[in-house]
Amino acid sequence: MTHRLPLPALDGRDPLGFLAALGLLRLLTRHTDAEVRLGFDEMTAHATLYSPYETCDQVGDQLTSIAATMSDDAVIPGLPATFPLPKSGTRGSDPMRVARDNYPTLHTTIAALGDEAEQWLSCIVTDLGRDDRGRVALTPYSAPSGQQTVRSFFGASATQIRAQPHHLLAALTGWRRVTGFTGEYLDHRVLHSTTDHPRGEPGSERGVPGATWLAIMALPLLRLAGNGNTATATLWRPPKSGGRRIMIWPLWRQPLDLIAISALIEHPDLTFDSDGSHVTVSKDKISALGVFAVAAAHRRPVEGRKSAGVLVPLPVTLTNS
Repeated sequence: MTHRLPLPALDGRDPLGFLAALGLLRLLTRHTDAEVRLGFDEMTAHATLYSPYETCDQVGDQLTSIAATMSDDAVIPGLPATFPLPKSGTRGSDPMRVARDNYPTLHTTIAALGDEAEQWLSCIVTDLGRDDRGRVALTPYSAPSGQQTVRSFFGASATQIRAQPHHLLAALTGWRRVTGFTGEYLDHRVLHSTTDHPRGEPGSERGVPGATWLAIMALPLLRLAGNGNTATATLWRPPKSGGRRIMIWPLWRQPLDLIAISALIEHPDLTFDSDGSHVTVSKDKISALGVFAVAAAHRRPVEGRKSAGVLVPLPVTLTNS
């Protein structure tokens, strides 16, 4: 029997909430035999799961079981503990961020770990783009700061949910923020300054481990590409009039499986205009796709930090023209 289960903490208008909903569906599809689909409530925009699960507790238990399949050193279910490749020592460079000319060697190393590791590699880094140091380009869903590596991008949230599995249920029902956890900058609310603290104590990031882990698990759905210089990924599109790419995504009412969702989020009719601070989308074509709303976000740099910045929602207006 299929049950309609609202997930009140996963707001589809929020970039972290939307990505976490995709990651949830991918994990349940990939690691269970359950028939699962995903839609969004037209009134609340909350993610809605269509599946055999009757309660959020049941889904949380299933996620806990999936996470428990990881060995102590692993950071992705179903993959060996050596992926992503760890640094050699505390001062070594990130072995996943090689010079672009060395990408074939990296690919050969990862391919030896299995087909799924090879798939994950293709959505994390690409030689179709390069960073300012001539290395392979990272997915725009990653915005490393300080000494963060590709492995720590996965490992920080994996460590949290392994130690405290209740974060997985909280990701679905009511987010619990953890002081000192960056949330991989997928959520602008992670930033807290001294003025945000009731006693004026030094500010520290306060991220949501469960939702962050689920969001990162969505990466294989978000194809990475590039133009030879700059990388891009599924959902990151330029305005029709040109300009900087932003993250833009649809919310749909009908229950869809992963294959249908992949087709929808890459659909060419999801076009828009933007002045950099506001997005305008025509309803003419997207309404026929079952889409009732569109949301968007961009990266906003964080003062004093060398990073692409945090994901910040942008207002979106749907027009009839």
